[in-house]
Amino acid sequence: MDPVAQQHQTQPQPHPFHDDTPKHIHHHMTDWGVPIGLFLLYFFFYNFGKVTMSEMIKTSGLLAIALLSVTLVVGPLSRFIHHCNNLKINRKFWGIAAFLVAVVHGSLSIISYGVSETKLLGFVFGLIATVILLLVTVSSHKSIIHKLHPGVWKRLQTASYLALLLAVGHFFFMEQKEGVLVIKRLAGQITFWFASVVLLIRLIVYLFPKKATPTKIS
Repeated sequence: MDPVAQQHQTQPQPHPFHDDTPKHIHHHMTDWGVPIGLFLLYFFFYNFGKVTMSEMIKTSGLLAIALLSVTLVVGPLSRFIHHCNNLKINRKFWGIAAFLVAVVHGSLSIISYGVSETKLLGFVFGLIATVILLLVTVSSHKSIIHKLHPGVWKRLQTASYLALLLAVGHFFFMEQKEGVLVIKRLAGQITFWFASVVLLIRLIVYLFPKKATPTKIS
């Protein structure tokens, strides 16, 4: 067999859903800039620079939801705003960052408050969301990506939207009082409704899929 043909045959086929485009310096700057920027916004404009366990729990929770929302809004928005396609290369980094921040949030919450019976439903929602993000994060590793069937991998990644829905539910049940959502600070309100809008946009894209462009026959 021709060595060139043999080498071409042994090369792994490109994944139909995962983007393997090499990153440049501006991609890495965006990778880190968004999480750090969001953290600083919450730190200075949500808890106003207070370094207490209670404030860090709230800040980490909001940061996790915001990061996950930003990660998941890129795909649906790219259908309407072409420039959003440039951000798809950053989604993996932001999604993993959202999972790690969610783990920090959950760990600090359990250490400080344990599992409250009055907030049990909110705890369960948050726990399931974190487990889903764990599975999504593990499946994002290169060795796993090419082992899973592309369809299975795609469905697993799409489960991130379920994680966001559960995270929004977690937010509601942790902040509600007698069934009424009470979010006193503006940054918290913006985060909750931004996540909700992301889910709504995803639902619209799902219900009204993009029509395939007919192939022209010359």
